[in-house]
Amino acid sequence: MPFVNGIKAARERIVARDDDDRQTFLRKSGFSKTDTTKIIDTVLNEEGRPPASIFDFVQGITRVARDKPHQDVRLDMEGRAKQILDLAV
Repeated sequence: MPFVNGIKAARERIVARDDDDRQTFLRKSGFSKTDTTKIIDTVLNEEGRPPASIFDFVQGITRVARDKPHQDVRLDMEGRAKQILDLAV
């Protein structure tokens, strides 16, 4: 149940309400401007809406990470996604 409760909390925790909030949230989390744009666009394309909750951002980050050709870059991005997910708990 802790896992399910963590996901529920991440879905409920809204961290961005507009484009500036989205950019700021990801940039403060250590993502480059290019990756920030890719993450937001990925969520928009796959979910049909821009990211707002912690869960949305984590989903976008892990999706973009899968396209990275180098394992160390993927692991770094996924580690930052985990840190963001931990904010919800």
